[in-house]
Amino acid sequence: MTTLLERSQYCVERARSLGADDVIAISVRSESRQVRFSQSQVDISQQWNESVTSVFLAKDKRIVSTEVRNWAMADAALDGLLKLARASQANPEYAGIAEGRFRYPSARTDPKIKEPGDLSRHVHCAIDAAIEAGAKRAGGVLQTRNEQVALASSGGPEATDDRTAIELSIRAFSDGEASGHGVECAARLSQFRPERAGEKAGEIAVAARNPADGTEGRFDIIFDPLFFGSVIGSLSSMASAFYVLAGLSMYAKKVGKKVASEAVTLIDDPAQPSLSARKFDDEGVAVRRTVIIREGVLKTLLHNTTTAAQFKTRTTGHAGWIAPSPFCPALVSGSHSKEELFEEVRDGLYLTNTWYTRFQNYYTGDFSTIPRDGILRIHKGELDGSLKNIRVSDNLLRFCKQIEAATKERQHVHWWAEADPPSFSPYVLARKIQLTKSAM
Repeated sequence: MTTLLERSQYCVERARSLGADDVIAISVRSESRQVRFSQSQVDISQQWNESVTSVFLAKDKRIVSTEVRNWAMADAALDGLLKLARASQANPEYAGIAEGRFRYPSARTDPKIKEPGDLSRHVHCAIDAAIEAGAKRAGGVLQTRNEQVALASSGGPEATDDRTAIELSIRAFSDGEASGHGVECAARLSQFRPERAGEKAGEIAVAARNPADGTEGRFDIIFDPLFFGSVIGSLSSMASAFYVLAGLSMYAKKVGKKVASEAVTLIDDPAQPSLSARKFDDEGVAVRRTVIIREGVLKTLLHNTTTAAQFKTRTTGHAGWIAPSPFCPALVSGSHSKEELFEEVRDGLYLTNTWYTRFQNYYTGDFSTIPRDGILRIHKGELDGSLKNIRVSDNLLRFCKQIEAATKERQHVHWWAEADPPSFSPYVLARKIQLTKSAM
């Protein structure tokens, strides 16, 4: 049986022999385990394996890609891909792929995640913590992932990677409309604490009981790491040079300019242990720590080889064959404790989670998002009741300039519906954020 690297090498050599100018092949073999639970009981445990080779090629600036899931059909898939390339329209901006060899950081996998044993014990640990915190029931999903990755490129890079991760998402419920959401994410099992997610979800669910209708206006708000993780996702994704070129980013012509308050330093560090840790990007370029925003100033966009050529700079190691993308963005910690941050708010809100984030205008940054789960009032630094039916409706550039402080504590957060890509976020205090009424 061929190895993953041999599969990738074969695709590159075969496509080149058929006439392709540039070829990259990435083969991935993944093993996933999942436990789903509801009403405080495990519903189903399942496991699945997947093997896929993704192929990118260019012929006369015509770029195409495909996935090979049945290796017996690899030759036919490559033949068809070359035919598709010849029939496609050329991209005059295409500038090739990364060339040369790179030195890569070491992979940091955890054998205990590869062989995790009975995952339901972690689920019950989270459920018990939620119930002990006062919730009546809980549901969610626990998942582990183990991936082996091999990349080969006609530009020269060849590399392999090994990635492991475990994550838990739990929602706890108390009375009526009251709910709380907690997540726990780790690249190593020794750092995984499911009881933290369960306890937090339970505490928020209890505090969210008997919500009153919210009111419109500008409010001082503390954002939970889970909520602000979705903000980090938007900020870092908009730093993609592709989206700037496509008019889908508020960062057009803003490199070197102030785009947030001095409290905001945003980095992307794919090599650190996380759900999305990796050694190389999709062109085989070694990843590195990249400062996107430093103390409120936009320092760089995220680039692959083609966008870098358009901006007359170098790739940042964030390919995306088409669109560069962040892998593991993080807001740099502040100087406050969580308690100190709450003490800064005399009358405001604590927003714990969100969904349905939508941009009315990507270029200007006008957006809205609907807080969910606990929407909690803060009075003189203490939680004092809960609200419902509100929406954050603001401009993201203005929003970021209103950020005043963040905690030393950060949480690794990921939630498929909003907080994606996985990120590291502290609790964040922003002043005078616009809220409107929500019909939901």
